[in-house]
Amino acid sequence: MPLPATPSVDLHVLAGDYVIARLPPEAEAPAALLAAPQADGFVSITRTPQELSIVCPAALAPDDAEIDGTWAALYASGPIPFGLTGVVTSLVAPLSAAGAPVFVVSTFDGDILMVPSAQYENARGLLRAAGHTLH
Repeated sequence: MPLPATPSVDLHVLAGDYVIARLPPEAEAPAALLAAPQADGFVSITRTPQELSIVCPAALAPDDAEIDGTWAALYASGPIPFGLTGVVTSLVAPLSAAGAPVFVVSTFDGDILMVPSAQYENARGLLRAAGHTLH
């Protein structure tokens, strides 16, 4: 049985620099992040037993958080059907092969691929060479 073709993805560049922030698991989600309008960007807040993880524009980073970044963000907007396989792999594989770190946030409709800001231009070239389109 032949393997399915690797998906080609349309990626939309999200403006600005982002950070990945970590707060203790019992911390309150910063209200300012929940209320901030995100016309051209995004905020993701995830709670696990180990942490409250936040991805947000660098300018909105919580002061008391452990911060990693800055990162650039590319949005594979959908909706992407849940049964479609290989989308994230098709984005991560060429970057991983080149030794580029990645961070992925998935939503109901799509996936956000993040790369360190310092490696953004290289990542763009690698993604285009892998058949993806950047807008």
